[in-house]
Amino acid sequence: MSRIRVGNSSFAATRFWNIVCLARGRCERNDAVPVEWMKRAPFRPMTAQHGAPRKDFMPLTARYAAAQQVALKAGELARDLFAKRDSLIVEHKGAQNFVSRADRAIEDFIASKLAAAFPGDAFLGEESAASFAGVPEHVWVVDPIDGTHNFLRGLRYYCVSIAYVELGRTEVGVVYDPEHHEMFHARRGEGAWRRHAGDQRRIAVSDCKALKDALVAIGHHDRFVEPRYLALRHALMDAGAATRNLGAGALQLAHVAAGRLDGFVELSLNAWDALAGLLLVEEAGGHVAPFPGPERWRDPAPVLGCTRGIAGALESMVGAW
Repeated sequence: MSRIRVGNSSFAATRFWNIVCLARGRCERNDAVPVEWMKRAPFRPMTAQHGAPRKDFMPLTARYAAAQQVALKAGELARDLFAKRDSLIVEHKGAQNFVSRADRAIEDFIASKLAAAFPGDAFLGEESAASFAGVPEHVWVVDPIDGTHNFLRGLRYYCVSIAYVELGRTEVGVVYDPEHHEMFHARRGEGAWRRHAGDQRRIAVSDCKALKDALVAIGHHDRFVEPRYLALRHALMDAGAATRNLGAGALQLAHVAAGRLDGFVELSLNAWDALAGLLLVEEAGGHVAPFPGPERWRDPAPVLGCTRGIAGALESMVGAW
C-alpha cells in the first residue's frame, strides 16, 4: 500500500485520504501536512477501554487539517500579491479603512476551497460579512488579510486567520504569517502549535506575572478617535508595562500564545480578527476574556488575551467584562 508522509510520521494512504484531504478538493500525495497532534496517534481505533468515539471526531479532524492547508495556500497567494501591491486597486470603505483586490481574491479562494470540502458549512468573512445571517451550527470565520493597512504599506506584519466554530464554540483556529512562514494552529483540547521550516513545536504563553514586567500590545483602529485607548495606554505606562500596536490583531494574539507578547487588548475587534487567535491563547495556557457568540458577530467587541498572571489587572483597567 502506498504511504503519505505527514511530518515525521506516515499513515496508510487510504486512511489519510479520507481524513486529511479537503474532502471534495484536491490533495497531492507529497504535500506534507505536518500536524504534531497526529504523532500522538489520534487515529488509533477506539476499543472498549477507550470508550465510545466522539461522533464529530472525523469531521473535526478533517476540518483541522483543511484549515491548515487552506491557510497555507491562501498565504502563498497573499505573499505573491504583496510583491505586486503597488498595482493593486485599493478602495476606501471609510476613513483609514481599506480593502484591496487582494483581500477579496484571497477571501474568495478560501471560501471556495472550504465550500468544496464542507458544502454544508456557513462562511463569515470580513469582505462578505454583510450577507451573513442567522446562527449556523457549523461556520468558518475568516479574515483573508488581517493587517490590510500594513500589507498595502509594505509592512511585513499581516496574516491569514481562519476559525471553525461549531454550535457557538470555536473548535479550530489557524493564523498563518506568510512573510515569516509561520503557522500557528490549535484544535480545542489539543494544545497550540507553531510550525516553521518543517519544525513543529507546542507553544505556551509566557510566565509573566506582573504588569511592570509585561509587553502588552494594544490594538486600535485608526478610523475614529477613542479616548479610552489613550487612557488605557496611560494606565499601562503608569503600571510600568511596555506597549506596542503592531496593526494585526490575529497575529498579535498568536504572538501572545507563543510567549512573544504577554498580552493583547483591543477595545473593538471583529469576530474574524479575534476567534482564531483567542483559541490559540486559550490552548497555550493563557487567559481570554469572554467574546460574544454568533448572534453578535457582526458587531465588534472588546478582546483580551494574556497570561493568567496579568489577567486580573488588565480586566480591571479595561472594565469591559
